[in-house]
Amino acid sequence: MEMSVSDSLRQQAYAQAAAFVQTLDLRDPVALQRDWCLSPGVAGEVVDMLDSYFAANQALSLAPLALAFVPGKGGRPAVDVYATDAGPLGLECIMLADGKPGEATLHLEMSGHDGALRLHYRYIGS
Repeated sequence: MEMSVSDSLRQQAYAQAAAFVQTLDLRDPVALQRDWCLSPGVAGEVVDMLDSYFAANQALSLAPLALAFVPGKGGRPAVDVYATDAGPLGLECIMLADGKPGEATLHLEMSGHDGALRLHYRYIGS
């Protein structure tokens, strides 16, 4: 049985994911380490991965909140937030380049308690 995710929790997760993508847009491994507690090695790999999907001058973002959870082609929303059996929320976010969907999907997890969510980077894939 799939657990439902409340609109409030979905919006909190979106806000953190959008802030993370804003940092990704800087393509700065030091900012990823400082702002999101990524290790130096992982931060460098993330920037390298971005370079393999996007041109350096492309602005990275997520779909706007008003459209993020609306099912698109194939029935999946641009930002899919779901409960996992292990406890944290899972997120699959289609990354936009200059406002247009690309092939890269950002995979994240959110965990926390007492109403505070913490973002955990997993990977970027196609």
